Amino acid sequence: MRIDDRLSDRERQLLTLLTAGYTDESAAVRLGVSVRTVRRMVAGIMDRLGARSRFQAGVKAADRGWLLDVG
Repeated sequence: MRIDDRLSDRERQLLTLLTAGYTDESAAVRLGVSVRTVRRMVAGIMDRLGARSRFQAGVKAADRGWLLDVG
């Protein structure tokens, strides 16, 4: 696994919530952060993955095995 492939604990928690169907708003409440922070985190993950959409990010995250660690 490359260094840039590692997720922080907070990113892992966020992916777990989003994979479970939580909205940005409900994920923010669960994580104790603002919706803006959640969206910034998602944007950062998408940037690291080179994804232009959340769907594409999900596919790329699954390809990297990131979603195997959630849930």
